[in-house]
Amino acid sequence: MKNPFAQPKLPMQLTIEAPKETLDIVELVLEDEVLSITRPIDTHTPQLILLIEDAHQKAIETRIHDIAKQQAQSAKIHGAMLRDIDWVTKVQKDFPPFMVGRCYIYGSHATQPIPANSIPLKIDAAAAFGTGEHDTTAGCLLALQWLKKKQKHVRHVLDMGCGTAILAIAAAKLWRGARISAYDNDAGAVRTSRENFACNRLRRMHAHVSDGYKTQRVKREGKHDVVVANILARPLMRMARAASQSVAPNGTLILSGLLNHQENMVLAAHRYHGLRLTKRIRRGRWSVLILKKY
Repeated sequence: MKNPFAQPKLPMQLTIEAPKETLDIVELVLEDEVLSITRPIDTHTPQLILLIEDAHQKAIETRIHDIAKQQAQSAKIHGAMLRDIDWVTKVQKDFPPFMVGRCYIYGSHATQPIPANSIPLKIDAAAAFGTGEHDTTAGCLLALQWLKKKQKHVRHVLDMGCGTAILAIAAAKLWRGARISAYDNDAGAVRTSRENFACNRLRRMHAHVSDGYKTQRVKREGKHDVVVANILARPLMRMARAASQSVAPNGTLILSGLLNHQENMVLAAHRYHGLRLTKRIRRGRWSVLILKKY
């Protein structure tokens, strides 16, 4: 796993001030292009803090301003070179434990006792995306908990585009004994996933690099009772056919990474392949769609 506290040769911190909706999109779009992303919880104005290599500053700032313009908003960006930073203290401050439904998300730095009757998910902040703070990830955690009430027994779960594998880990703890598969197109995310599996003491799980559902390893797994994909709207639409083929009859597909106004086009792409909406969860401008395979 890439050390989240390691400093690059020329580290730079970009602090972005913008409306929350704009920051949400920046976080999703830039997740694979920066070293780390944190969302401070104790600021008066919404902020996003990116750790980048200084050589990429201009390109990343241009991307941020373009995203803000698309949202008819503006973004203030402050850049600062970083030298001797106590990253352990910084992560402890920016990533305190928190609850999403019954899921208790915490890092290895946390010293607080785990709440009784909670589902503990030990996820260290890292370059890979998905610590549970973003509305899309939190919405998927709620969707999995809702599904557990409806479907007590699950044999195989697939987390496509796993990031830190927080959703795969939650599924493993909700459905004990289920086989859990996690895939991402980023090798760093896969390394992070494997490390998080180990620190949560989960054995019946594996993570591999894959370009969506295309690799033979994914195809050999056959049908899955539950597939969760927290990506972005247009990639989800492009993968609708492959996702449908990966879901078992009467199985469930959970989709996220889409804005509320993108629901209909994502649903249309999946209805064509035999998937029907059973529930939606909205958090702010973001949607989670729970589909059933018929």
